[in-house]
Amino acid sequence: MPMLLGSKGSDVLSWRASTELLAGLKDALTRHWEQSPVHSAESLLEQFIAALDQELAFDKRLETARAALERDLEAAATAADLLLAAGRFRDAITRHFKRRRSVLALCGLCNTLHDLLVSRAVTLVQERLSASGRAGAPPCALLVAGDRGRGESTLFSRNRYYLLHDGAPRLNQFRDQLEGLFQELGLVDPERPLWHGSLREWQAQFELVPAPSVPPPQEEFLAALPPFAAPNKSTAPVRAERDWLIGLADLGYLWGSEQLASPTLEAAAAALAAERDSEWFLQYARRGISQPLGVGRFGRWRLERSGERRALLDLKRYALDPVQGTLRILALAAGSTRTGSVARLTFLLERGILDVDLAGRLLNGYQCIMQLKVLLEIRGARNGLFLNPEEFSDETETRFRAALEAVLGLQKLGYQFLIGPV
Repeated sequence: MPMLLGSKGSDVLSWRASTELLAGLKDALTRHWEQSPVHSAESLLEQFIAALDQELAFDKRLETARAALERDLEAAATAADLLLAAGRFRDAITRHFKRRRSVLALCGLCNTLHDLLVSRAVTLVQERLSASGRAGAPPCALLVAGDRGRGESTLFSRNRYYLLHDGAPRLNQFRDQLEGLFQELGLVDPERPLWHGSLREWQAQFELVPAPSVPPPQEEFLAALPPFAAPNKSTAPVRAERDWLIGLADLGYLWGSEQLASPTLEAAAAALAAERDSEWFLQYARRGISQPLGVGRFGRWRLERSGERRALLDLKRYALDPVQGTLRILALAAGSTRTGSVARLTFLLERGILDVDLAGRLLNGYQCIMQLKVLLEIRGARNGLFLNPEEFSDETETRFRAALEAVLGLQKLGYQFLIGPV
């Protein structure tokens, strides 16, 4: 069965999976036909059809269960009810992933679960305000950046939420209750509070921050560059206080007034476009695409050296962040407004920035890294994604090393694209 059987739409990963399925079937039939012209090939085809019927029946059962789970979420009256329904939904998603290993299907289901949770949470807050005799929510819009903003939600993703309003004073009651409910549901944490403000306050964030009068030490900037980086040609300071702006490249509309959401998204996109050719963006890009990978010198794993995670590999820091971050930077530099990592990869391929070979290796590599992330979440990872390479099978180690090699190729290409040959 293909990795992404049952996925819908015209995504490049769906095309790839379908092509691999048909190519594999053709090769198998050819081999059996050469050995036994009739009986062997017929038997293989019957087995394939039976297996396909089983997989389609599995998909049908999932759709039935999904419809029932969505009804449970929509009927939930408390945060506890929502958490129980969400837990059952995640169990169904987990069963599907264990059988299919489909990252595309899992992200689609997790996106649906996330949006249903948010929608029901908003409705519950509105119902509480109305029941207490207070006015409901004023015109506002909720936006999200992070995993959901890229359309890459997994079982336990991290996001940042932005609540835009029209300046109405009664927003405070709605905002406070919504943020409290989001915290109960595990959607936000103290490190990433719910941002709120008017459209004017939102636009004011993008005004240029004066550069400090004293630049950082030269050697500090040089130390951040990888061996193949170009020599430093400027002493302009790195405006680290604007690095958060890059995260808005993953911003997307979630709920509420589209009249408020549209100019909000446009303001963020305009700010990113204005910075694209700046010295700050170039310096950020250099640092962003030079993130270390999970394999160090001489092919050794880059492991934690001390603490309770000693001898473990940080998947997020040394694999997931580098591939997502480099694709984001390259897509921004090339003028793309797409948010998903695969969509960005496809854009770079279409523009001729990526060649077909590297794009194919990156697709496979990204699938491998995301699969490892989901498997860690299934095993209970909540406060970090740490792998034990000693537990890798030979196949997993080969795939993961190939994934990191593809990301390294992407980083080198990023330097050539942004800086030029070095």
